Amino acid sequence: MKEIGHGRAAYRALALALTVLALAGCGGGDDEAAAPENAITVREFDGETLTRTIPLDCAEAGGACAAVIAVLPRLAPDLEEVCTQIYGGPERRVVTGVVDGLAVAVEVTRADGCQMARYDLLTKALAG
Repeated sequence: MKEIGHGRAAYRALALALTVLALAGCGGGDDEAAAPENAITVREFDGETLTRTIPLDCAEAGGACAAVIAVLPRLAPDLEEVCTQIYGGPERRVVTGVVDGLAVAVEVTRADGCQMARYDLLTKALAG
C-alpha cells in the first residue's frame, strides 16, 4: 500500500502543482473564441481503492458544481497552518477538472484536523 505524505513538503508540492496547472491553462491562442466551460469530477477513495466517481453538472445554475467551485480556494492547504494530529481515516477525495478555462486538481484527506475540516467542507459543497 502506497503511503501518501501530508507534511509541509507535500503541501509545498501541492501548491507548486496547482500553480503549474493554473499557468498551463493561461496559454493563449486564436482558437479560444468560445467561453470556457466548467467541468468538475470528484473521485472518492477508501485508502487506495476508488469507491465512487461523481461527475458534476456545471451547466446547471447553482447546485453542487457551483458550490464546489466556490470552496475550491479554501481546499488548498496553507503552508503556515498548524494542524491537530488527529487521524480521521483513510478516506480522500480528489477534485479535478476545468474552472473558467483553468485546470484544477485538489486532494483532501482525513489525515489531520486541517484536512478533516477541508474534507467536511467539500462534503457540504457536494450536498449542494
